[in-house]
Amino acid sequence: MIKKITTLVGLILIVACSPTPTVAPLTPSPNSSSNPLIDTAIAAAQAILPTVTIQSTVASVPETPGVLWLQILSPVDEAVVNTSQVDVIGSAPAGAVISVNDEIFIVSSDLQFKATVSLDEGPNLIEVIASDESGNEMSVLLTITYEP
Repeated sequence: MIKKITTLVGLILIVACSPTPTVAPLTPSPNSSSNPLIDTAIAAAQAILPTVTIQSTVASVPETPGVLWLQILSPVDEAVVNTSQVDVIGSAPAGAVISVNDEIFIVSSDLQFKATVSLDEGPNLIEVIASDESGNEMSVLLTITYEP
């Protein structure tokens, strides 16, 4: 009797611990690739990973005291523009010191900064550096091409 119970418990453990088979869909979805294995892997990952929504508002950037972060909202790196000036718009923690091509700003309580940069014809490098009172520093280098 004990041997039968032990065998039964062993079978239950084997079945419970076995991987669950995944069946690939027979009809492709509009977002599917031409490879059903890739589609199955994506569907499986989406089923187990949390959904993350990224917003382009400042409110989407968590403000954690003591943590330095820098987000450039505009312009996009490697943008090509037809104006001789561009506004560099970004966000960082309140009180952070921002340098945009050596022009210095202090981020206000609204967590945003804006600097107008003059461009020369052709590629232009814009360096944005954020630093805090603890000596932490981070930077973003943008390449903006001016084509009149």
